[in-house]
Amino acid sequence: MKHLPKEQRGAEALRLMIKNLLAASHSWRGYEPQRHWLEKLLQRDAIAGFSPAERDAVARIAYMRTPFEGWAGYSIAELVRGALQYAADFDYDEELFVTEIAAEGCRVLTRDQMKILVGLCRVAGIEVPRFDARSEADGEEAA
Repeated sequence: MKHLPKEQRGAEALRLMIKNLLAASHSWRGYEPQRHWLEKLLQRDAIAGFSPAERDAVARIAYMRTPFEGWAGYSIAELVRGALQYAADFDYDEELFVTEIAAEGCRVLTRDQMKILVGLCRVAGIEVPRFDARSEADGEEAA
């Protein structure tokens, strides 16, 4: 069996991570430009490596695309139902966000989508703890 150089093994590992991200079943709502960029990375010649900035960007996308099925003991459906009761009090984008999630029957949301939904639930009076989407790698603690 032929051994690959360390850099090429790292590139293959990153390619696999990108393929797994693109294969994820949850919605790419709000991530269309990132999805397109990830697809372009995969179209490169397999021998071509990735820059440190590209590796960091893929890691950030993977982190923010972490799937959540609920928060604080509530399922996505329960949180959406609670937020929908107050949708008329939200601004247009927030109302659209909640109604689209409800219409799609989403069972999984990404980190930033969950942060929005939890924030709307808190405005609606549902007692759930804050959702902090920041990365622990940033040296910031979740509130």
